[in-house]
Amino acid sequence: MIKKIFIVLVLALGLQVISGCVDCVCGPSRTFVTTIKNLSASNIDSNLPEPMITNATVIKAANYGFKMQLVSDKVANNNKRVNWGFIQTAYACSCVEDMYKPKESVLTLEVFSSNDFDTNRPRNTDLSAYFKVKVGNSLYNIPEYLNYINKSSQPFYDPFYWAAFLQTAPSISKKHKFRIKITLSDGRVLETETAEVHLE
Repeated sequence: MIKKIFIVLVLALGLQVISGCVDCVCGPSRTFVTTIKNLSASNIDSNLPEPMITNATVIKAANYGFKMQLVSDKVANNNKRVNWGFIQTAYACSCVEDMYKPKESVLTLEVFSSNDFDTNRPRNTDLSAYFKVKVGNSLYNIPEYLNYINKSSQPFYDPFYWAAFLQTAPSISKKHKFRIKITLSDGRVLETETAEVHLE
C-alpha cells in the first residue's frame, strides 16, 4: 500500500515537472516605463576578485571606477504573471526578462573633481572624456554609452548598471572626490558625489 502511494506521488511530481517545462506560463515580455528620481555614486576597484563597490580610501588609478545608481519609479505596464502548481516554473524553464525604459533621456553626463587633475583639467573641469563604461568586454566613451541607453530598453531597472572606469591617471593631485552631474531631457539636473579617494 505504501509502495503504491509512493508511486502515485512520484508520478504526480513527475507530471508537474514535465508540465512546468512544457508550459512555463511566462506570458509575454513586459516593458516598464520608469521615471528617474535620484542619483548616487560609489567608488569601484576593478582589482578585487571582480570589479566591486569599495569603501577603500586608496585605489590604484588603473583600477579606479565609479558606479552610478539611479533611483527610479515604475510608472506604467506593471502587469503581474500568474503561475499555478506546486513547483515554480522558473526552476523548470527560462522566461524572457522584463525590460525597463526610462521616460527621460540622459542628455549629458559630466564628471568633475574637487582637485586639479592635470594641467589640462583643473578642478571643476569636466573629466568625462577620461572615463569609459565597460559593458561585458567592450569599453564605450560616455557619449556612446548615453546613446546606447537612450535608444534601447534594458533588462536592468537602472540604466547605469555598468561602471565607468578611469582611463587616464591624474598627474597633479592624487586625492579626488568626483562630482557626477547628469542632465535629463525634461530639464532636470541631478548631481551626486563619490567618497574621496587617493589614486595611486
